[in-house]
Amino acid sequence: MVIGFLVGRTSLRRSLAWCGRHLEWLRRHMALENGIASPPTACRLLCHIDGYLFGLAFMEWAGEILSTRGIHLVIDGKALRAATEKVKGARTPMLMNALDAATGLVLAQLPIQDKECEITAIPELLKLLDLRESTVTIDAIGTQTNIMGQIIKAGGHFVLTVKKNQPMAYEEIMHLFEEVSADYRKVRECAGYQPKHPEMLEKYGEANYFEKNRSRYEYRYYKICNESSFLSRVEQGWTFIKSVGHVRQIRIPLERDAQGNDITPDLETFIRQGSVRRRKPVPGDESNRDIQDVGMVSDLNMTAEEMGRIKRNHWTVENRLHHVLDDTFREDRSPARKSKNSLALIRKFAYNILRLAMMNDPRNKTMPEMIDRFADDHSLIEEYVFSGIASFY
Repeated sequence: MVIGFLVGRTSLRRSLAWCGRHLEWLRRHMALENGIASPPTACRLLCHIDGYLFGLAFMEWAGEILSTRGIHLVIDGKALRAATEKVKGARTPMLMNALDAATGLVLAQLPIQDKECEITAIPELLKLLDLRESTVTIDAIGTQTNIMGQIIKAGGHFVLTVKKNQPMAYEEIMHLFEEVSADYRKVRECAGYQPKHPEMLEKYGEANYFEKNRSRYEYRYYKICNESSFLSRVEQGWTFIKSVGHVRQIRIPLERDAQGNDITPDLETFIRQGSVRRRKPVPGDESNRDIQDVGMVSDLNMTAEEMGRIKRNHWTVENRLHHVLDDTFREDRSPARKSKNSLALIRKFAYNILRLAMMNDPRNKTMPEMIDRFADDHSLIEEYVFSGIASFY
C-alpha cells in the first residue's frame, strides 16, 4: 500500500489496483503467494491493526533515519475532516504530528479525538521523543506550564506562542512592547530622550523583513527582550522563561487593474484604510488575519533574528506537510473512519520516502514531480523501499 501512494495512487482501492497490475515485478522482492489483497480484505486488516503499536513502529523506522536529538522539532495538530462521523455534533478527529523543521520529515504521529484534547495529547507525544538539545515549537495551545516543565526536564528548549487564550500574558506582552519599541525609536532619534524602560532597552532587539510572492506582499516585524520579570505568569509557574517576544505579520493581497498594473496599496495606506480586496484590517492573533499580532516566550536567550527564523521555520509544517497531505495525497478528502489513523501513517511512510528522495535529487523540487519519478522508474522503489535508507546520524 505504501508503494501505491508513492506512485500517486491516493486511495486504498487505486493503490491495490496498481500493485495488482505490477504483481510480477513486486514478486521479485516479495513472496505474495496469494497475490494482492482485495480492497475489503485490506480495509479489514487496517481496521484491526493496533494504531498505537503501528505508530510506535513508524517512530522506530523514522528514528533509524533521523534522530530527534538536537533538532528543531515542530509539534502541530491536523484535522481529518472527511473522516468526521455524519451525525449532528460529531467532532472532527485529529492527528498530532512531530516534524523536523530542517528536513521536513515526519518523526511521530499520535491520534487524538478532537482539538480540545491537544493539550493532553502534546505531553504524551513529547514522552515518546528524545528532546535532548532540541528546540520544540508549538502553537499557542501548547503554551502551558506543565509542557514547558516537561520539555526542560527532558533536556530540551522551547519557543512557544502566546495568543489570547492566555489573555493576561498576551495583553502584558502587547502593552510592554508597544512602550519599549517607542522608547527604542525615540532613543535612536534623540540622544537626550529619557526612556520609560531603560532596563528593558539594554536587553531589547528588533528585526524586520519584507517579502513578495505571487499573491501578496508580506511584512514581518520581530521584537525581543531577554527579560521576563514583567510577566505576571513568571511568578505563577513560567519560571523557565528567559526571553519574551512580539511578532507582527502584515499580509497585503496583491491587486492589479484591468491592464495588469500593480495597484496594491503601500503599507501605511493598507493599515489606515485597507484595500479593494480587504476592508480596513483589524489586528488580532488569528492566523487568518491580515494583521496578526502574537507573543513569544522561550527558555533561550535569543536575538530577534533567531526568534524570527524559528517562528518562520515552525510554520513550514503547513506548506511542507499539511498542504502536501491534503493536496497531493488528498488526505482531507479520505472518507475512511475506522482505518483513518493507519491510512494516515501509510501516507506518512510514503511522504517521508518521497521527501528523502527529493533531498537526494534536488532536480525534483515538488512532491508531485517526485511521485512521477517513482511511477516511471521502478528502480527508485527498489532503492528506497526494498534496499533500505541511509540514516542522517
